[in-house]
Amino acid sequence: MPSSEQFGASPAEIEQYGANLSIWEAVKLLQRYAPLVGFARDFATTLDPYKKSLLVADACEWLASQTNAQADDQLVKLLADVLKTPQGEALVRWCLLQVEAAR
Repeated sequence: MPSSEQFGASPAEIEQYGANLSIWEAVKLLQRYAPLVGFARDFATTLDPYKKSLLVADACEWLASQTNAQADDQLVKLLADVLKTPQGEALVRWCLLQVEAAR
């Protein structure tokens, strides 16, 4: 199996991105972020683009809750709350129509 160095990763990058984690540290990290795997699974199986946007909003809320900053928690919650209103759905669907029209 090729090492991280063979792909051009510096020792600092290996340390920063966790390439040197033990198997137990990697499992612990995976357990901590397992909800994101669930969000990704649901995103991949959802067909409606608006419902996908709600899944992304929920994932962002969960991810923001994992930090110590309060500002990102509040901002993401407010944006998610807006998306969950009828007006938010209309905005998302309008944006999707604009993207489709531009193709």
